[in-house]
Amino acid sequence: MANKITETEIIPTDTLVDSLSRYANSTVLYYGNNGLMTFSTYKRQVTDSDPTQDQYTVISPSHEYRPDKLAYQVYGAPDLWWKIMEANGIHDIWNFKAGLNIRLPSDTNVF
Repeated sequence: MANKITETEIIPTDTLVDSLSRYANSTVLYYGNNGLMTFSTYKRQVTDSDPTQDQYTVISPSHEYRPDKLAYQVYGAPDLWWKIMEANGIHDIWNFKAGLNIRLPSDTNVF
């Protein structure tokens, strides 16, 4: 039997996640009576940055599988790792491999 899903506005999302998180504008959901909390399904966004303003780089061995480290180096914020992944159509962390040529979006505003 599936748990009942109840959508709520009781807790504002901005008190639960950083403003740079891809879940910053998500709805908080509760499952059943056990207090387990989760967010609504995240839908990938189209990157709004101007490709002529973007940087391009090759993933180094020290950043393999670590877009958070690259985001920290480029933007000063590891929480923007997901912007790099989305801009390059990479859906799995294991595909973030050394030697891959990627785009670093110039627009780092949260959607």
